[in-house]
Amino acid sequence: MPRAYPHSHLCHGRLVGFSVKHFGNEPTYIACFVSPDGRRLKRDTNQPRLAQAVEAARIIIEKEYAPPEDQAGKATWDEAVERLKTRLATSGNRGSTISYYLKLIRLVRKVYSRGGPANVSPGMAAAWRDKIMMVPGRRKKLPSAHYVAGLIGGLSALWQKWFMEDLKIVTANPWQDVEPPKADKLPVKYATDDVINPFYAWLAERFGQWPFPQLFLSTKAYTGCRLMDLCSLKSVQLRAGRLVFSPDLTKGRKERRIPLPADLFAALDAFKGETWLWQNYLPGLKAALEEKAWPVHQLKEEFSPQRLYYWVETLFADYRKAHKDRPVLTTHMFRKRAFTLAWQAGVDPRRAAIAYGCNVDTLMRHYVYMDEQAVTDDVFAVINGRQNAAAQ
Repeated sequence: MPRAYPHSHLCHGRLVGFSVKHFGNEPTYIACFVSPDGRRLKRDTNQPRLAQAVEAARIIIEKEYAPPEDQAGKATWDEAVERLKTRLATSGNRGSTISYYLKLIRLVRKVYSRGGPANVSPGMAAAWRDKIMMVPGRRKKLPSAHYVAGLIGGLSALWQKWFMEDLKIVTANPWQDVEPPKADKLPVKYATDDVINPFYAWLAERFGQWPFPQLFLSTKAYTGCRLMDLCSLKSVQLRAGRLVFSPDLTKGRKERRIPLPADLFAALDAFKGETWLWQNYLPGLKAALEEKAWPVHQLKEEFSPQRLYYWVETLFADYRKAHKDRPVLTTHMFRKRAFTLAWQAGVDPRRAAIAYGCNVDTLMRHYVYMDEQAVTDDVFAVINGRQNAAAQ
Protein backbone atom coordinates (compact mmCIF):
# COMPACT_ATOMS: atom_id res chain seq x y z
CA MET A 1 0.00 0.00 0.00
CA PRO A 2 1.57 3.38 -0.99
CA ARG A 3 2.51 5.72 1.85
CA ALA A 4 0.41 8.48 0.26
CA TYR A 5 -2.74 6.74 1.47
CA PRO A 6 -3.49 7.58 5.12
CA HIS A 7 -6.33 5.04 5.38
CA SER A 8 -6.73 1.36 4.52
CA HIS A 9 -9.51 -1.18 4.24
CA LEU A 10 -9.32 -5.01 4.17
CA CYS A 11 -11.67 -5.98 1.36
CA HIS A 12 -12.24 -9.50 -0.06
CA GLY A 13 -8.81 -10.62 1.10
CA ARG A 14 -6.96 -7.52 -0.16
CA LEU A 15 -5.65 -4.53 1.77
CA VAL A 16 -6.72 -1.41 -0.10
CA GLY A 17 -5.21 1.99 0.67
CA PHE A 18 -7.27 5.16 0.16
CA SER A 19 -7.53 8.83 0.99
CA VAL A 20 -10.44 11.29 1.22
CA LYS A 21 -9.89 14.85 -0.06
CA HIS A 22 -11.61 18.05 -0.95
CA PHE A 23 -11.22 19.07 -4.58
CA GLY A 24 -11.81 22.71 -5.59
CA ASN A 25 -15.03 24.11 -4.19
CA GLU A 26 -16.78 20.71 -3.84
CA PRO A 27 -18.66 20.59 -0.52
CA THR A 28 -18.15 16.83 -0.08
CA TYR A 29 -15.09 14.62 0.24
CA ILE A 30 -13.79 12.51 -2.66
CA ALA A 31 -12.42 8.97 -2.06
CA CYS A 32 -9.21 8.20 -3.95
CA PHE A 33 -7.97 4.61 -4.37
CA VAL A 34 -6.70 2.10 -6.93
CA SER A 35 -9.14 -0.29 -8.60
CA PRO A 36 -8.60 -4.09 -8.72
CA ASP A 37 -7.21 -3.73 -12.26
CA GLY A 38 -4.78 -0.93 -11.33
CA ARG A 39 -6.73 2.17 -12.36
CA ARG A 40 -6.70 5.27 -10.12
CA LEU A 41 -10.28 6.02 -9.12
CA LYS A 42 -12.06 9.00 -7.58
CA ARG A 43 -15.51 8.52 -6.08
CA ASP A 44 -17.72 11.09 -4.40
CA THR A 45 -18.57 10.05 -0.81
CA ASN A 46 -21.41 12.60 -0.61
CA GLN A 47 -20.24 13.34 2.92
CA PRO A 48 -19.20 16.86 4.06
CA ARG A 49 -17.47 15.62 7.24
CA LEU A 50 -14.20 13.71 7.31
CA ALA A 51 -15.16 10.85 9.66
CA GLN A 52 -18.34 10.05 7.75
CA ALA A 53 -16.46 10.36 4.44
CA VAL A 54 -13.89 7.74 5.54
CA GLU A 55 -16.66 5.24 6.36
CA ALA A 56 -18.47 6.00 3.11
CA ALA A 57 -15.21 5.41 1.22
CA ARG A 58 -14.95 1.94 2.77
CA ILE A 59 -18.41 1.07 1.45
CA ILE A 60 -17.51 2.36 -2.01
CA ILE A 61 -14.34 0.22 -2.02
CA GLU A 62 -16.34 -2.84 -0.99
CA LYS A 63 -18.58 -2.42 -4.03
CA GLU A 64 -15.65 -1.87 -6.41
CA TYR A 65 -13.83 -4.98 -5.17
CA ALA A 66 -16.89 -7.23 -4.98
CA PRO A 67 -16.80 -10.28 -7.33
CA PRO A 68 -18.64 -9.75 -10.62
CA GLU A 69 -22.30 -10.73 -10.50
CA ASP A 70 -21.90 -13.31 -13.24
CA GLN A 71 -19.29 -15.12 -11.14
CA ALA A 72 -20.46 -14.80 -7.53
CA GLY A 73 -23.93 -15.90 -6.59
CA LYS A 74 -25.46 -16.16 -10.05
CA ALA A 75 -24.33 -19.57 -11.31
CA THR A 76 -27.17 -22.08 -11.59
CA TRP A 77 -26.68 -25.71 -10.60
CA ASP A 78 -26.24 -26.75 -14.23
CA GLU A 79 -23.72 -23.98 -14.88
CA ALA A 80 -21.81 -24.84 -11.70
CA VAL A 81 -21.67 -28.53 -12.67
CA GLU A 82 -20.33 -27.78 -16.14
CA ARG A 83 -17.69 -25.39 -14.84
CA LEU A 84 -16.68 -27.86 -12.14
CA LYS A 85 -16.36 -30.74 -14.62
CA THR A 86 -14.21 -28.62 -16.92
CA ARG A 87 -11.99 -27.42 -14.09
CA LEU A 88 -11.50 -30.85 -12.55
CA ALA A 89 -10.60 -32.27 -15.96
CA THR A 90 -7.89 -29.63 -16.42
CA SER A 91 -6.61 -29.92 -12.84
CA GLY A 92 -5.52 -33.52 -13.26
CA ASN A 93 -8.14 -35.07 -10.98
CA ARG A 94 -9.23 -38.62 -11.69
CA GLY A 95 -12.64 -39.62 -12.94
CA SER A 96 -13.51 -41.12 -9.55
CA THR A 97 -13.01 -37.73 -7.89
CA ILE A 98 -15.25 -36.02 -10.42
CA SER A 99 -17.92 -38.70 -9.95
CA TYR A 100 -17.81 -38.27 -6.18
CA TYR A 101 -18.31 -34.49 -6.35
CA LEU A 102 -21.14 -34.89 -8.85
CA LYS A 103 -22.80 -37.36 -6.49
CA LEU A 104 -22.60 -34.81 -3.66
CA ILE A 105 -24.19 -32.14 -5.84
CA ARG A 106 -27.03 -34.50 -6.82
CA LEU A 107 -27.77 -35.20 -3.17
CA VAL A 108 -28.01 -31.48 -2.39
CA ARG A 109 -30.07 -30.71 -5.49
CA LYS A 110 -32.67 -33.30 -4.48
CA VAL A 111 -33.48 -31.05 -1.53
CA TYR A 112 -32.63 -27.60 -2.93
CA SER A 113 -33.31 -27.66 -6.65
CA ARG A 114 -33.70 -23.92 -7.21
CA GLY A 115 -30.89 -21.45 -7.70
CA GLY A 116 -27.35 -22.73 -7.41
CA PRO A 117 -24.53 -23.38 -4.93
CA ALA A 118 -24.55 -19.78 -3.69
CA ASN A 119 -28.18 -20.11 -2.60
CA VAL A 120 -27.30 -22.71 0.05
CA SER A 121 -27.04 -20.92 3.41
CA PRO A 122 -25.55 -22.33 6.64
CA GLY A 123 -29.08 -22.87 7.95
CA MET A 124 -30.05 -24.75 4.79
CA ALA A 125 -26.91 -26.87 5.05
CA ALA A 126 -27.78 -27.86 8.61
CA ALA A 127 -31.38 -28.61 7.57
CA TRP A 128 -30.06 -30.80 4.73
CA ARG A 129 -28.05 -32.83 7.24
CA ASP A 130 -31.14 -33.42 9.38
CA LYS A 131 -33.28 -34.32 6.38
CA ILE A 132 -30.87 -36.81 4.82
CA MET A 133 -30.49 -38.60 8.15
CA MET A 134 -34.24 -39.27 8.13
CA VAL A 135 -34.54 -40.58 4.55
CA PRO A 136 -34.00 -44.36 4.06
CA GLY A 137 -31.62 -45.38 1.28
CA ARG A 138 -31.97 -48.04 -1.41
CA ARG A 139 -31.77 -50.78 1.20
CA LYS A 140 -34.67 -49.27 3.15
CA LYS A 141 -32.33 -48.32 5.99
CA LEU A 142 -31.48 -44.93 7.45
CA PRO A 143 -27.96 -43.74 6.60
CA SER A 144 -25.37 -44.21 9.31
CA ALA A 145 -23.85 -41.31 11.22
CA HIS A 146 -20.46 -42.18 9.72
CA TYR A 147 -21.87 -41.94 6.18
CA VAL A 148 -23.53 -38.55 6.80
CA ALA A 149 -20.41 -37.19 8.50
CA GLY A 150 -18.41 -38.20 5.42
CA LEU A 151 -20.87 -36.40 3.13
CA ILE A 152 -20.62 -33.21 5.16
CA GLY A 153 -16.83 -33.33 4.99
CA GLY A 154 -16.96 -33.86 1.24
CA LEU A 155 -19.43 -31.02 0.70
CA SER A 156 -17.34 -28.64 2.79
CA ALA A 157 -14.26 -29.50 0.71
CA LEU A 158 -16.22 -29.07 -2.54
CA TRP A 159 -17.56 -25.64 -1.59
CA GLN A 160 -14.32 -24.38 -0.05
CA LYS A 161 -11.71 -25.57 -2.55
CA TRP A 162 -13.63 -25.53 -5.82
CA PHE A 163 -16.76 -23.36 -5.66
CA MET A 164 -15.22 -20.67 -3.44
CA GLU A 165 -11.45 -20.55 -3.90
CA ASP A 166 -11.03 -21.85 -7.44
CA LEU A 167 -14.17 -21.15 -9.49
CA LYS A 168 -15.26 -18.20 -7.33
CA ILE A 169 -18.96 -18.84 -7.85
CA VAL A 170 -19.73 -18.55 -4.12
CA THR A 171 -18.39 -16.18 -1.47
CA ALA A 172 -18.81 -18.42 1.59
CA ASN A 173 -18.76 -22.08 2.62
CA PRO A 174 -22.10 -22.93 4.30
CA TRP A 175 -20.90 -26.42 5.32
CA GLN A 176 -17.83 -25.46 7.33
CA ASP A 177 -19.71 -25.00 10.62
CA VAL A 178 -22.30 -27.76 10.15
CA GLU A 179 -21.89 -30.14 13.07
CA PRO A 180 -21.65 -33.75 11.85
CA PRO A 181 -23.70 -36.33 13.72
CA LYS A 182 -22.01 -38.00 16.66
CA ALA A 183 -20.89 -41.53 15.86
CA ASP A 184 -19.33 -44.29 17.92
CA LYS A 185 -15.91 -45.45 16.84
CA LEU A 186 -16.27 -48.61 14.80
CA PRO A 187 -13.79 -51.45 15.26
CA VAL A 188 -11.67 -52.26 12.23
CA LYS A 189 -12.87 -55.44 10.51
CA TYR A 190 -10.41 -57.23 8.27
CA ALA A 191 -10.56 -60.41 6.23
CA THR A 192 -9.50 -63.14 8.65
CA ASP A 193 -8.87 -66.75 7.62
CA ASP A 194 -12.13 -67.78 9.30
CA VAL A 195 -14.04 -65.31 7.09
CA ILE A 196 -12.10 -65.91 3.86
CA ASN A 197 -12.14 -69.72 3.79
CA PRO A 198 -15.96 -70.07 3.59
CA PHE A 199 -15.94 -67.47 0.82
CA TYR A 200 -13.33 -69.40 -1.15
CA ALA A 201 -15.40 -72.58 -0.68
CA TRP A 202 -18.43 -70.74 -2.08
CA LEU A 203 -16.35 -69.60 -5.06
CA ALA A 204 -15.26 -73.19 -5.75
CA GLU A 205 -18.87 -74.35 -5.60
CA ARG A 206 -19.95 -71.58 -7.95
CA PHE A 207 -17.10 -71.62 -10.49
CA GLY A 208 -15.46 -75.00 -10.06
CA GLN A 209 -11.66 -75.08 -10.27
CA TRP A 210 -11.37 -71.72 -12.03
CA PRO A 211 -8.26 -70.15 -10.36
CA PHE A 212 -8.86 -66.48 -11.15
CA PRO A 213 -10.94 -65.30 -8.14
CA GLN A 214 -8.55 -66.67 -5.55
CA LEU A 215 -5.48 -65.47 -7.46
CA PHE A 216 -6.96 -61.98 -7.80
CA LEU A 217 -7.90 -61.71 -4.12
CA SER A 218 -4.63 -63.22 -2.92
CA THR A 219 -2.83 -60.50 -4.87
CA LYS A 220 -5.04 -57.86 -3.30
CA ALA A 221 -4.49 -59.18 0.22
CA TYR A 222 -0.71 -59.35 -0.28
CA THR A 223 -0.21 -55.94 -1.91
CA GLY A 224 -2.83 -54.10 0.16
CA CYS A 225 -3.84 -52.10 -2.93
CA ARG A 226 -7.21 -50.57 -3.68
CA LEU A 227 -9.59 -52.55 -5.87
CA MET A 228 -9.56 -50.19 -8.86
CA ASP A 229 -5.75 -49.94 -8.74
CA LEU A 230 -5.55 -53.72 -9.01
CA CYS A 231 -8.14 -53.95 -11.81
CA SER A 232 -6.25 -51.36 -13.88
CA LEU A 233 -2.88 -53.11 -13.97
CA LYS A 234 -1.31 -53.80 -17.34
CA SER A 235 0.85 -56.80 -18.14
CA VAL A 236 4.03 -54.71 -18.46
CA GLN A 237 3.61 -53.68 -14.83
CA LEU A 238 4.47 -57.22 -13.79
CA ARG A 239 8.23 -57.39 -14.19
CA ALA A 240 11.44 -58.42 -12.44
CA GLY A 241 9.58 -60.19 -9.67
CA ARG A 242 7.49 -57.13 -8.80
CA LEU A 243 4.14 -55.47 -9.38
CA VAL A 244 4.69 -51.84 -10.32
CA PHE A 245 1.84 -49.44 -9.55
CA SER A 246 2.47 -46.28 -11.57
CA PRO A 247 1.74 -42.82 -10.09
CA ASP A 248 -1.32 -42.35 -12.30
CA LEU A 249 -2.93 -45.40 -10.65
CA THR A 250 -2.29 -44.81 -6.97
CA LYS A 251 -4.29 -42.39 -4.86
CA GLY A 252 -1.14 -40.87 -3.40
CA ARG A 253 0.29 -40.36 -6.93
CA LYS A 254 3.52 -42.16 -6.03
CA GLU A 255 4.97 -45.20 -7.73
CA ARG A 256 4.84 -48.43 -5.72
CA ARG A 257 7.13 -51.31 -6.65
CA ILE A 258 6.02 -54.34 -4.64
CA PRO A 259 8.25 -57.44 -4.54
CA LEU A 260 6.19 -60.62 -4.90
CA PRO A 261 6.76 -64.13 -3.57
CA ALA A 262 8.14 -66.38 -6.29
CA ASP A 263 5.02 -68.55 -6.47
CA LEU A 264 2.67 -65.54 -6.70
CA PHE A 265 4.79 -63.89 -9.39
CA ALA A 266 4.86 -67.14 -11.40
CA ALA A 267 1.08 -67.54 -11.14
CA LEU A 268 0.49 -63.96 -12.29
CA ASP A 269 3.03 -64.28 -15.09
CA ALA A 270 1.27 -67.40 -16.35
CA PHE A 271 -2.15 -65.74 -16.15
CA LYS A 272 -1.41 -62.28 -17.63
CA GLY A 273 -2.87 -61.21 -20.95
CA GLU A 274 -1.28 -59.49 -23.89
CA THR A 275 -2.20 -55.98 -22.73
CA TRP A 276 -3.97 -56.16 -19.38
CA LEU A 277 -2.85 -58.25 -16.43
CA TRP A 278 -6.33 -59.67 -15.83
CA GLN A 279 -7.83 -59.74 -19.33
CA ASN A 280 -7.74 -63.56 -19.48
CA TYR A 281 -10.37 -63.74 -16.76
CA LEU A 282 -13.00 -63.34 -19.49
CA PRO A 283 -12.40 -66.63 -21.37
CA GLY A 284 -11.96 -68.36 -18.00
CA LEU A 285 -15.27 -66.98 -16.77
CA LYS A 286 -16.99 -68.07 -19.95
CA ALA A 287 -15.64 -71.61 -19.61
CA ALA A 288 -16.67 -71.79 -15.95
CA LEU A 289 -20.19 -70.63 -16.75
CA GLU A 290 -20.56 -73.05 -19.65
CA GLU A 291 -19.45 -75.91 -17.44
CA LYS A 292 -22.33 -75.02 -15.09
CA ALA A 293 -24.68 -74.78 -18.12
CA TRP A 294 -25.31 -71.11 -17.37
CA PRO A 295 -26.05 -68.64 -20.24
CA VAL A 296 -23.08 -66.71 -21.60
CA HIS A 297 -24.64 -64.87 -24.54
CA GLN A 298 -24.58 -61.52 -22.70
CA LEU A 299 -20.95 -61.85 -21.61
CA LYS A 300 -18.85 -59.07 -23.15
CA GLU A 301 -15.51 -60.31 -24.47
CA GLU A 302 -13.75 -56.94 -24.44
CA PHE A 303 -11.78 -56.31 -21.24
CA SER A 304 -12.42 -53.17 -19.20
CA PRO A 305 -10.91 -52.39 -15.76
CA GLN A 306 -14.17 -50.72 -14.73
CA ARG A 307 -16.20 -53.76 -15.78
CA LEU A 308 -13.88 -56.06 -13.81
CA TYR A 309 -14.27 -53.77 -10.80
CA TYR A 310 -18.07 -54.04 -10.92
CA TRP A 311 -17.90 -57.80 -11.51
CA VAL A 312 -15.81 -58.33 -8.37
CA GLU A 313 -18.05 -56.06 -6.29
CA THR A 314 -21.14 -57.89 -7.56
CA LEU A 315 -19.53 -61.20 -6.64
CA PHE A 316 -19.16 -60.09 -3.02
CA ALA A 317 -22.70 -58.71 -2.97
CA ASP A 318 -24.02 -62.08 -4.18
CA TYR A 319 -22.11 -63.86 -1.42
CA ARG A 320 -23.48 -61.56 1.28
CA LYS A 321 -26.99 -62.02 -0.08
CA ALA A 322 -26.64 -65.81 -0.17
CA HIS A 323 -25.16 -66.03 3.34
CA LYS A 324 -26.75 -63.37 5.50
CA ASP A 325 -25.92 -65.35 8.62
CA ARG A 326 -22.17 -65.17 7.98
CA PRO A 327 -19.87 -62.26 8.87
CA VAL A 328 -19.86 -59.49 6.28
CA LEU A 329 -16.98 -59.68 3.81
CA THR A 330 -16.05 -56.83 1.45
CA THR A 331 -13.21 -56.31 -1.00
CA HIS A 332 -11.81 -53.49 1.14
CA MET A 333 -11.35 -55.91 4.04
CA PHE A 334 -8.56 -57.58 2.04
CA ARG A 335 -6.68 -54.27 2.07
CA LYS A 336 -7.21 -54.04 5.82
CA ARG A 337 -5.92 -57.61 6.13
CA ALA A 338 -2.57 -56.57 4.62
CA PHE A 339 -2.23 -53.60 6.97
CA THR A 340 -3.24 -55.61 10.04
CA LEU A 341 -0.87 -58.49 9.29
CA ALA A 342 1.98 -55.99 8.99
CA TRP A 343 1.05 -54.54 12.41
CA GLN A 344 0.82 -58.00 13.97
CA ALA A 345 4.24 -58.84 12.53
CA GLY A 346 5.70 -55.88 14.42
CA VAL A 347 6.34 -53.64 11.42
CA ASP A 348 6.66 -49.96 12.37
CA PRO A 349 3.43 -48.21 11.24
CA ARG A 350 5.45 -45.42 9.66
CA ARG A 351 7.34 -47.90 7.50
CA ALA A 352 4.15 -49.81 6.70
CA ALA A 353 2.49 -46.54 5.63
CA ILE A 354 5.27 -45.98 3.11
CA ALA A 355 5.12 -49.55 1.82
CA TYR A 356 1.34 -49.51 1.35
CA GLY A 357 1.06 -45.92 0.14
CA CYS A 358 -1.10 -44.61 2.97
CA ASN A 359 -0.97 -41.84 5.57
CA VAL A 360 0.19 -43.31 8.89
CA ASP A 361 -2.70 -41.77 10.88
CA THR A 362 -5.22 -43.12 8.38
CA LEU A 363 -3.52 -46.51 8.50
CA MET A 364 -3.79 -46.80 12.28
CA ARG A 365 -7.28 -45.34 12.50
CA HIS A 366 -9.05 -47.14 9.67
CA TYR A 367 -6.99 -50.11 8.49
CA VAL A 368 -5.33 -51.81 11.43
CA TYR A 369 -7.29 -54.11 13.73
CA MET A 370 -5.99 -53.75 17.25
CA ASP A 371 -7.12 -55.60 20.36
CA GLU A 372 -7.37 -52.47 22.48
CA GLN A 373 -8.24 -54.41 25.63
CA ALA A 374 -5.08 -56.47 25.27
CA VAL A 375 -3.05 -53.29 24.77
CA THR A 376 -4.70 -51.76 27.87
CA ASP A 377 -3.90 -54.86 29.93
CA ASP A 378 -0.27 -54.82 28.76
CA VAL A 379 0.19 -51.14 29.61
CA PHE A 380 -1.22 -51.49 33.12
CA ALA A 381 0.75 -54.68 33.68
CA VAL A 382 3.93 -52.70 33.00
CA ILE A 383 2.80 -49.88 35.31
CA ASN A 384 1.86 -52.27 38.09
CA GLY A 385 5.14 -54.10 37.71
CA ARG A 386 7.14 -50.94 38.13
CA GLN A 387 5.06 -49.80 41.10
CA ASN A 388 5.54 -53.16 42.82
CA ALA A 389 9.27 -53.02 42.14
CA ALA A 390 9.45 -49.51 43.62
CA ALA A 391 7.48 -50.57 46.70
CA GLN A 392 9.94 -53.37 47.40
